Amino acid sequence: MTGTVDFANSDAALTPAQVTNYRYSALGTASGPLIQIPYVVTPITIPLVNAPPVTSTLTPQTTPNQANSIALNDNDLCGIFSGKINDWKWVINPETGTAYSMDSRPITVVYRQDASGETELLTRHLAAVCTSSNTAFRVTFVDSMTFANTSAFPAGMPLNFVAATNSVGVRNALLGYRNSWSGPAAISYLGPADTNTFLAPSSSVAAQSQLQVASLFNTTNRIYYAPTGANASVAFGQSTLPPTGQSATSPASDPTQWVPVSGTLYAALANPSAGYPVSGTSQIILNQCYADANVTKAVSDFLSMHYNNASFASIVRGNGFNTVPQLYSNVIITDFLTAGRGNTLNIGNSKVCNGEGR
Repeated sequence: MTGTVDFANSDAALTPAQVTNYRYSALGTASGPLIQIPYVVTPITIPLVNAPPVTSTLTPQTTPNQANSIALNDNDLCGIFSGKINDWKWVINPETGTAYSMDSRPITVVYRQDASGETELLTRHLAAVCTSSNTAFRVTFVDSMTFANTSAFPAGMPLNFVAATNSVGVRNALLGYRNSWSGPAAISYLGPADTNTFLAPSSSVAAQSQLQVASLFNTTNRIYYAPTGANASVAFGQSTLPPTGQSATSPASDPTQWVPVSGTLYAALANPSAGYPVSGTSQIILNQCYADANVTKAVSDFLSMHYNNASFASIVRGNGFNTVPQLYSNVIITDFLTAGRGNTLNIGNSKVCNGEGR
């Protein structure tokens, strides 16, 4: 890709070190303060291939033409994604307390080889709930954009793990196992728009895939949740309120306060007390100042449409995500998109951006 990038989008939050590095870099000096704000709420789904038949009448629907779903709990997730559990005969159905399969059905785990926000949201939850008792020996999950790292897997990746690059590679690997005459059972993690049209009815990619997806059992409130945008919003709602203030020294001016990587809000999102357990936000990352007034207006107009326009909300939900809660969007509009009232955080603010802009 060539040319100037006016803003970026990522499921992974910026770390304090990244924010500091930007602030003191040539780019930060020239482009004004960094802004990082939640853009959409997203679940990370657990797609399944060649899994045992669904016999439950209690679990929620997650897949077209399938009234109920296979449900996994935290012990299942920790066991499967660490390599401790490599066969469906060892996966315990949280509804019945018995194994899903009486016969051996080996599981292949497809993981993202490249760095990704989807990996970060999954490993954030695994790091919060996995223990030595439900995880393979010597595996210790850490919040990371890279799944296969020596901090988590010091002895290397388990033999039943297969790497794939980006979401397209993951999806194609799963479909390859599904279409194989004697393909093994397989499991992975994907954003909802890459799975099926029950979760993402407007996604053309989902329409081509139609992957089976698991529901997850929230061990705190003991409820099964499908990976829908609405259930991700329930999880997001367990967090604290958005930061407030409009000055250059207020909490709202700190990008790490909007999508923190530590503290109470981080813990609440890593292991929510209600809602779909593996949920998070995708964030917009941009500069406050742009040299071209037309770019300033275009960026501001785009974000205003996103946070205000029902058509934009329909597109977001049609792809399996959800808009941020109204309380968040109201504060975002006030702090970053509205001039006046003493606001110095808004994009293109004349006091802050006088003579600055990329």
